[in-house]
Amino acid sequence: MNTLTLRFAGAALLTVFAGSAAAQPAQDEHGSFQPRDGYEEARLGGQNVTIKTRDGTKTLHISLAKLRVAQTARMAAIKLPGAGLALIQHTAGTAKVVAGREKFTPLEGEWLRLPLPAKFSIGTDDDSITMDLILVEESNARVR
Repeated sequence: MNTLTLRFAGAALLTVFAGSAAAQPAQDEHGSFQPRDGYEEARLGGQNVTIKTRDGTKTLHISLAKLRVAQTARMAAIKLPGAGLALIQHTAGTAKVVAGREKFTPLEGEWLRLPLPAKFSIGTDDDSITMDLILVEESNARVR
């Protein structure tokens, strides 16, 4: 993704946040945590956004989710398919993250940016952790 696309993606995120808040019913299956392999995920919705770039129009699918990992001895492997960008904010707990060859412990509030497709692991020794996930995917590459 080029810099211009990232700028428009930021504006598109604001549109999705505003639209999702107004369009979501109070009781919906979105937002409840569903078990995955070693972690839980709550999908909060998504929307296609068309932006104009100097190369023409581009459609992006922007989706929001919450990830949760409970105290466990093993790392939870998370695979994000598609093409685009994943923005992950560490929101609570003491997390250990492994992305590629890098190992680190992000601070609460810290953002991680991973190009898609991405594969990373998160875990914790003595805590439960949560992370916000924003996926900005090129619409034609959407697999999730």
